Parts: sequence; C-alpha cells; structure tokens
Amino acid sequence: MINKFSQYLKLSLLLFAVIAITSDLKSQTPEENATLWKISGNGLSQSSYLFGTIHMMCKEDYEMSDLVIEAVEKSDKVALELDMDDPQLNAKMQKLSVSLEMKNIKGSLSAAQEKIVDDYFKTNYGTGIAQVGVLKPFVLSSMVMLKSADCEIVQYEAEFVKLAQQQEKEVVGLETVEFQIGLFDDLDYESQVASLVESIEDPKQTKALLDQMQSAYLNKDLEEIASLMAEHEEVPGFNEKLLDERNQKWISGMKEYSEDASVFYAVGVGHLPGDEGVISLLRKAGYEVTAVE
Repeated sequence: MINKFSQYLKLSLLLFAVIAITSDLKSQTPEENATLWKISGNGLSQSSYLFGTIHMMCKEDYEMSDLVIEAVEKSDKVALELDMDDPQLNAKMQKLSVSLEMKNIKGSLSAAQEKIVDDYFKTNYGTGIAQVGVLKPFVLSSMVMLKSADCEIVQYEAEFVKLAQQQEKEVVGLETVEFQIGLFDDLDYESQVASLVESIEDPKQTKALLDQMQSAYLNKDLEEIASLMAEHEEVPGFNEKLLDERNQKWISGMKEYSEDASVFYAVGVGHLPGDEGVISLLRKAGYEVTAVE
C-alpha cells in the first residue's frame, strides 16, 4: 500500500492538484489529443481559452507553441489555479509549508530512516533534518521530486505570468493557496512520511514516474494521463475533493470571468478529462469547447 500511496503522492505533486480519476474515466475522456482548447458560445461575446499544464517540465522538453502564445495575446486576462502574480504568494506558501507547532518528521522515523533523510537533504540542499524536518512531508517530497528530474525545471505557470506582465494583463486565481495546501494536509501524515522515505531510497522509481507523465503530456495524451492517475488512486473519496469539487467551483468562476472578457485559463492537465472534468462541465453548461492543439 505504501508503494501505491507513494506513487499517488508523486503524481499529485507533479500535476499539483491532480491525483485520482474515476474508474470509468476512459470512456469519458475527450477523443482529441490536445492541451489547448477554445471556449465559445453560450452568449460569450468573445472566445476564451483553456490550457492544461504540468507542474514540472525539463527545459529541454519544454514547449510553448505559437498558438498558445497567440491565445494569451488574444485574451484580456490570465487565470491560473493560484494568482501567481500576487507579491505575497511566496510568503504565504512559506508559512503554510511548516508543520503545525513545528512538528519535525524525525519523530516518525526510525534511526536508520532518519539518517537516510538527513544525509539526503544535507547532500542535496546543504541542510539536514533538524532544519528541514519541520516542513510538511509533501513539501519535502516535492523537493525530492525536483532533484529527481535531474534537469533544469521550467514551470508553465511562471511563464504565463511573465507573458501576462509583458502584455500588461491582469492575473487572477481560481482558488487560494490556503485552500490548495489544505488539500494535502488532509492526506495521512504518516503515509506522507513513508512516501518521502521511499522516494529517497528508490530515486529510479520517482524518475520513471516523472518521465512517464512528461511523455504523456508532451504527446497531449489525456487518456494516458487519466490512466496513470487512476492506476495509482489510493485514498477513497479524495479524488472527489481534489478534482471533482474543485472543477465545479472553477466552472462558476470561469462563467463569471468570461462573461465580459476573453480569458486564458491554465490549470493542471489532469483537470481537463473525465465526465466531471473541466471540458465536460463547460460543455454541460452550454459552452462549445473545441480542441486547438
């Protein structure tokens, strides 16, 4: 079970807000292989755009096509899961990344495990478990995943913020950082710690999972991404909270934002497919959602 949970957590960190897809997702996944979609109809005076992102991409594999850049240029504002143009965002994230009452993970580790974790962070980050151990386990796991990529990482969200700033466009968030981090706080603490240790002990597994997801993303294969997520679903009911409920809330915000403006939406690619995915929900709400590329 720990092995499955570990892979489950890694995928969630890779796509951040993407963890589990329902078992019947395959039949509900859009047939088109695309990450950029056009939203029109249902009374919209101008089209908006929807783009699926991945949280980590190696620079040598990173792609930002002319069509994506053009979609941003045509839009009046950029909407991300979080308002990454918020000058207070980093401070908020740092505060929320620390465990309650400065709880250190070493209290959940055997002596041998503590040494493994301590050695890893001293070697890779220059500081040991006495300092970094007060960070929440999922934060530490994201640090391990970052190193496992063994390449320079580019984040789509950061690139979209740069484009928006260059074009003097407003950046808005579909939800708050407090809400997002709270989702990970709901995962079992001890299971997160065990996943962290496993990631350090078996870096090849982490790298293989990262490569699989990046490959599916570069192929714009929503069905494969959905399958990878479904394969590692482990926490009963958590997919509904992490995916379906958030998608429903986003649709309400998207309706409001797009009512009188063209908006470029960029969210984790795993939120796009499925009967309760953003594409399907927009269509159910009366919008035309067509693949661009």
